[in-house]
Amino acid sequence: MGIHKESRGKHMSDHRRGRALRYAALIATLALTAAACGSDDDGASDTTAGTDAPAASEAPAATDAPADTEAATATEAPAESDAPAATDAATGTDAGEPAGEPEKADIKLGIIPIADVAPVFIGIEQGFFEEEGLTVSTEFAQGGAASIPSVVSGDIDFAFGAYPSFFSAVQEGLPLLISTEANRAAPLFGGLYALPDSGIATPADLAGKTIAVNTLNNLVQLAVEAQLVDAGLTLDDVTLVEIPFPDMVAALERGDVDVIAVVEPFGTIAKNSLDAVLVTDMFAGRIEGFPVAGFYVTESFAADNPNTVAAFNRAWAKSVDYANNTEDAVPLILPKYIETTTVEAARLLNDPLFVSGIDTDVIQTVPDFMVEAGLLDAPIDVTEHVVE
Repeated sequence: MGIHKESRGKHMSDHRRGRALRYAALIATLALTAAACGSDDDGASDTTAGTDAPAASEAPAATDAPADTEAATATEAPAESDAPAATDAATGTDAGEPAGEPEKADIKLGIIPIADVAPVFIGIEQGFFEEEGLTVSTEFAQGGAASIPSVVSGDIDFAFGAYPSFFSAVQEGLPLLISTEANRAAPLFGGLYALPDSGIATPADLAGKTIAVNTLNNLVQLAVEAQLVDAGLTLDDVTLVEIPFPDMVAALERGDVDVIAVVEPFGTIAKNSLDAVLVTDMFAGRIEGFPVAGFYVTESFAADNPNTVAAFNRAWAKSVDYANNTEDAVPLILPKYIETTTVEAARLLNDPLFVSGIDTDVIQTVPDFMVEAGLLDAPIDVTEHVVE
């Protein structure tokens, strides 16, 4: 696969370095979407749901920065694409009514303190889960893959995470099912960024370059590979370096890497602090609207608690609809569970596309890409791993 860990030295001009320091503190302010595909280290804390928003959880650590900062301007996103809508998940009767009371009314979700899960807290605040007979508590982790052992052991009931982690677990024989889709890529949800004087302007310019990804063999690597292949290159033509999202802007500034593959807010930070140029939208072209993450349960939980799963899916669908169609719904909710952000900062971000239900044709693109990339040993049929 041509994946190695190296670093290269470059020097920034004093002008760019000064601007970088002024904006570096935005990492702490805007660190909302370190993506569902982030680090697998646990950093969990419990919050109990109700009509009041849960207490804030400590967001992933950011780099040190001086206190006085200037507000960042959001990167200019291309026109929003028409991503295929997820089909309605099968919940309850044909008329969409509950099939019965939830077998388990008190449920625990394993999630990440990022913007991707905003509909969870919107649903709690708006009473959508309560309407379905559910009381929700949340357990925060640093990455989606960290929640999979917890859902298998029964410590949590639903796990949120990126699909590559899910399909890797399925390949290992873990009895998991997708309960509902959660989000897909939207314009500039993720991007590849380079310094303005690097000479890198398009994916074709990436040959021989070093690219930072947050984790190897996961969602970002798949997206980077897709952009390389579409430009006539392969992973063998580049060097991938594993660097956590919050550290990528500083790595680009130091010249440790030539390009960073980041999700929001770090694309906005790189653009405004380093005058970084967008090489390509990470999820452009044939992976436009690529499925990012979902909620998972075990086969035994789904079999023993079909009404609970159906109730959760209905509440999530209501929450997604509210998030997508209510002005400022997401910026207003984020500070209530991520204490390091503000409404103003949240308005600058290019959020993912929140979705509900299950479209197996759309999700199938993930394991197909993983097989092509050598991340799965054999094809996986998505229809065999979704809640019926």
